[in-house]
Amino acid sequence: MRLNNLNLNLLIVLDALILERSVSQTATRLHISQPGVSNALARLRAHFEDELLVQVGRSMVLTPFAESIAAAVHETMEGFRRIAAARADFDPATAERFFTFSCSDYVFLVLLTRAIRELAIVAPGLKIAAMLVNHRTPELLAGGTIDFVIAPEQRLLPEHPAARLFSDQFTCIAWTGNTQVGDTLSLEDYVRLEHVSAALGPTNPPHVEEQSLSAQNIVRKIAAYAPEFNSVAEVVVGTDYIGTVHSRAAAILAKRLPLKILEPPIRIEPFAEALQWHKSKDGDPAMTWIRNFLLKLAEDL
Repeated sequence: MRLNNLNLNLLIVLDALILERSVSQTATRLHISQPGVSNALARLRAHFEDELLVQVGRSMVLTPFAESIAAAVHETMEGFRRIAAARADFDPATAERFFTFSCSDYVFLVLLTRAIRELAIVAPGLKIAAMLVNHRTPELLAGGTIDFVIAPEQRLLPEHPAARLFSDQFTCIAWTGNTQVGDTLSLEDYVRLEHVSAALGPTNPPHVEEQSLSAQNIVRKIAAYAPEFNSVAEVVVGTDYIGTVHSRAAAILAKRLPLKILEPPIRIEPFAEALQWHKSKDGDPAMTWIRNFLLKLAEDL
């Protein structure tokens, strides 16, 4: 194996292939064509004299050799990324960069929408791209596809640093024209009335609300499932249904929709949302600046 047969572009493809285990997904991730990825894989196989990835059914799996070098390849690429991102100083007023986040629709509404508006003023070249948190989020953070995860503290990855952003609790909401509830909500009402709930999908863990209900052996009547927490409010309006959502989101949505906010008649544990990033990006000045920016913004929520 000769080193001059291997270049940085091939290592970039190899790192992505190891993470994605798919030629098509690697092409999408790197914004190159599938034939380009296939050609790079062929060159990598020739260089290492190993298949690296083999097709098994509809998926690709790493060979034992590829497994043995995966960590070293990724560490090498992270080193290159740190070198490429290095600057003598960082000026947010003139810098240009996208920061990618994985978070819930609730966090995007409460924090990131405000962050985007503030950045447009103080750092117009810094942009935010957000995707909904899902079962692949830990893998995407580890692979460098996303810069930050914002999630409840109990769901963070222990191997990477994090900082608490803000705390919140749950509250109940109803349409202002709901004929079944007044200004308060009793436990009898809560069990009797039909609910709109957020269905976060089978691959996501139960959210705090569901965990609290299960612990108290309380079963709700579900009238509808919304795909996201913020959509619960949209469905509740115009019906006699009720919903249980995050208090900070409810306060924002009640300014846009005819909603009344009600104290839950059950005990739901409060929770804290935290910001997490890959440990390899601790020294990145741009990442440090945006972290401090978000922490300060969260203090003022």
